[in-house]
Amino acid sequence: MYEAFYGLRAKPFSLVPDPEFLFLSQRHKPGLNVLEYGLLNRAVFTVLTGEPGTGKTTLLKKILEEHRNRFAVGIIGMTHPKDQSLLPWVAEAFGLDVSELDTVGQLRRITAFLKQVFAAGRQALLVIDEAQNLSLSALEDLRLLSNLNDGRQIGLQIVLAGQPTLRTMLTRPDMRQFAQRITVDYVLEPLSNADVCDYIRHRLMVVGGDPALFTEYAANLVARLSGGIPRLINQLCELALVYGFGQGAERITASLVLQVASDRAAGGVLPTEVDPRTVVLDDEELAREALVSRHTTTPRPTVERPAKHAVLHPSQEVVTAHPYQQGLDLKQVGRYAEAIVKFKAAEDDPAVRFLATVQQGLCWRTLGRLDEAVVAFKRALETEGAKSDDRLNVHYLLAQAFEKMNCPQEAMEQYRLIYEVNPLFRDVAERVEQDNGRKRPSLDSPDRSRFLSWLQAPVSWLKSLTSRRS
Repeated sequence: MYEAFYGLRAKPFSLVPDPEFLFLSQRHKPGLNVLEYGLLNRAVFTVLTGEPGTGKTTLLKKILEEHRNRFAVGIIGMTHPKDQSLLPWVAEAFGLDVSELDTVGQLRRITAFLKQVFAAGRQALLVIDEAQNLSLSALEDLRLLSNLNDGRQIGLQIVLAGQPTLRTMLTRPDMRQFAQRITVDYVLEPLSNADVCDYIRHRLMVVGGDPALFTEYAANLVARLSGGIPRLINQLCELALVYGFGQGAERITASLVLQVASDRAAGGVLPTEVDPRTVVLDDEELAREALVSRHTTTPRPTVERPAKHAVLHPSQEVVTAHPYQQGLDLKQVGRYAEAIVKFKAAEDDPAVRFLATVQQGLCWRTLGRLDEAVVAFKRALETEGAKSDDRLNVHYLLAQAFEKMNCPQEAMEQYRLIYEVNPLFRDVAERVEQDNGRKRPSLDSPDRSRFLSWLQAPVSWLKSLTSRRS
């Protein structure tokens, strides 16, 4: 909701790892270069380590996005220390069925696949995220797999990404033979204070925002509270924008950031580097911040902003410029039947036709009319122009509706459709594998905040997005 108020095309501080937002700081740029060097020079093992939230997954996604055509890529998003063998995971990552084979048979199937890849002129690349969970026996499996080559060229390249405990494990004396095979390794450290300020400005500019929306003092306070961890930076900045919108703040100040952090700290959830309740803001800095804000305020788009803590009464009339926004407002106060009427009217506008149809399905689902919800979701999937990720979300909604209707076969068809496009999407891998009769820990699933914010996007942003794509 704050996007239109601050003139943003999308949420700039989503927690979803997105290469589009990658900021090449003094720490991240060398990391990207090292990863690229390892891939292009056929390093047997490349190791990337860093504290949680430092951006390892984002770097991996960026490098794979740029070089995916060179490789047959297999990704293992999560492992467990109790797993005795990694071979079934490796096979699954490359789409190989080895459920009926013993260890020797599994190794032969993987070897045959690698030979096929090499014969086709490509290189096989295995990426293991959260690799600090690998057992010693799993690492031994990787060492054996690294021996698979034809004498002229490495048959399999392996990238291990994980927390600092991965590096500790690899430096053990009994891991010397494995460590000798590591060609490239890099430690991704938190951002410096200067990088944090540039990081915030960068992400705002990616979504068309004012890079000075956060005052310099506010950005420095975010750096202090977050310790330079990008994930914590995103959480603080996202909530600061929500608070700022609620208060009608033209700029995000240090006082507002401290209020956000203090509120989160009261619940004991946000693990800030410094306890915000012990932070005392400098009066001189606050005065300088206020002076700069008064002279650099950028006019904001005209957006109706609710008063702080205000709630629209269910009987209140909703009057906005576009049926889609009317539908969102009605849905927010629980008037789902009326919202459906507005969303149907909004389908006349090609810019929001897909979203309006999805919203009808959500309203029908809330009303308990699952058959109508299924019809709406299917109509949305027939609409042209939607992004692939958005369509996957609708397939997932459709699968959930079928499950509630006690139609497991139809639900599984939707999950399999998603799995074929993106096996790391939410929990579809676990669902598909359980349906196949195999148990396996859940893979990391992307955060749903982008999808939810997209559904609630104001009409003005949707139209600008449509024109930008065309």
